[in-house]
Amino acid sequence: MRKSGRDTPLRSLGGRLGTPRLRVAGILLAAVLVAAIPSVWWAGQLVDDATAEIEGGRLRLAQLAASQADRLVTEAFFEIELMASALEPDSNEAPDDVSFHIIHGHSSSFSAGVMVLDEDVQPTFFDVPSELTGPEVTDVLAAAAQADDRTVSRPWLDAASGRVLTALGVPVYDDLGDRAATLIGLFDLTDPLVADLIQPAARLGTTGHADLVDERGLVLASTDPGHVMSPGDHPAFYEAVAETRMPTVARVPHNPEPGSLDRSERHIMAYAPLQMAPWGVAMGTNIEETFATVNSMRHRLYVLGLASIATLLAGGGLALLYVPKE
Repeated sequence: MRKSGRDTPLRSLGGRLGTPRLRVAGILLAAVLVAAIPSVWWAGQLVDDATAEIEGGRLRLAQLAASQADRLVTEAFFEIELMASALEPDSNEAPDDVSFHIIHGHSSSFSAGVMVLDEDVQPTFFDVPSELTGPEVTDVLAAAAQADDRTVSRPWLDAASGRVLTALGVPVYDDLGDRAATLIGLFDLTDPLVADLIQPAARLGTTGHADLVDERGLVLASTDPGHVMSPGDHPAFYEAVAETRMPTVARVPHNPEPGSLDRSERHIMAYAPLQMAPWGVAMGTNIEETFATVNSMRHRLYVLGLASIATLLAGGGLALLYVPKE
C-alpha cells in the first residue's frame, strides 16, 4: 500500500514542535517554571516566618506583663507575711504590737485594708476603709480562712467603694504550731500599679488592648475600663484560657460593643498566665492591623515574582527572534 505524500496532522504537529524556535521556547518555559517553584516556596516561608515573629513578639509582651503582675503579688505576700510575723499568735486579741501597725502603715499593697480572722472566720481585728458586706465577701473570707498556705481569693466588686478587690491570706500559727488565726490583706486591682501592667498594649496599634483575666474568664483590669468584671470582647477565648492556663496566641472572634470603632470580626490575642495567682494577661489587636506589614510584604513579593517571570518570558521571546528559521 503506497503512503500518501500529504503529511498527516500528527506528523505535521510533530514537525512544528521540532523546529528550533519551539524547542528554545519549550526550554525557556521549563526554565521559568523551575526558577518560579523555589521562589514561590521561599516567599511563602518568608511570610510565615514574619507572621510567627509577630505572634511570638506579642506573646513575649504578654508574658512580660504577667511576670510584672507576679512581682506585684509576690511583694504583697511579702508585706502581709511581715505583718503576720508581728502578730501576737492569739486569735482572741487584736494586734496591738507596734511593729504590726508600722508595717501596715507603710504597706503599699493593702490600701484597701487588712483584717485578722479567728477559727470561726470572725474578725478580731478590722482595719478596712469601707464596710464589706454581702454573701460573696463572706464566702471569699471563709475560703481564705480555711487555706493551709498562701491563698488568693476570687476577686469581687466592692459595692461600697466601687473597687475590684481580692483577698490575699496567710495563716498565723501559735507557739505550739497550731493555727491561731488568718491574716487577710485586701488587694485593690483598680490600683494604678495594676493598670500600668496592661497600658503598653496601646502601643501595639490603634486597636491595641489588654485585659487582666481571672479564673472565671472575667476581666479584672483593662485598657477599656468598661470591660471590668465582664467577659470583655472575647468571652469564649477568655473562658478557654482561664481553664487551660497555657501560654498561647490565637485568632479569636471579636464581639465589639455597639459604639466601638473597631468593627473587625477577629483579633490576634496572646495570653500568658500568672504564677502567683490564677489569672492571666491577654493582649492583642485586630488581624488587619496585626499583619499589615506582613500583607504588604506578601503583595510586594507577588509583584516582584510576577515581574521576574514576565521579564524572563519577554527576554525569551526576544531571544526567539534570533533563532534561525528551519
